[in-house]
Amino acid sequence: MSETTLHCDGRMAITVEPREMRMSHWLYAPLVVDQQRQQVLLDLSDSLWDLIGTADETASGIDLLLRKYPGDRASVMLSVDLDGGVLKLGERRIEPSQLLAALDSALS
Repeated sequence: MSETTLHCDGRMAITVEPREMRMSHWLYAPLVVDQQRQQVLLDLSDSLWDLIGTADETASGIDLLLRKYPGDRASVMLSVDLDGGVLKLGERRIEPSQLLAALDSALS
């Protein structure tokens, strides 16, 4: 059963659909939607990326702490800016079409 939480004063919805990868190993891949624009900013729901948590939430953005299943490597912090619809890894702006490749390269 999916779970949706609202962030950034209700402007952002983060939905996770728990998937059991192995016995008692769950993956929570996020779908992030800008509620005002009804625009999908990030969709990792069919990936192996797991939302561990959120940080540094403001009215216009949030940081997502992600790790790739099975979790044997370091986590990655992805910033989501609602005002510009921008995704960033560190200072590097990431195009949504290149997100999976950028996340994977951040693990190297």
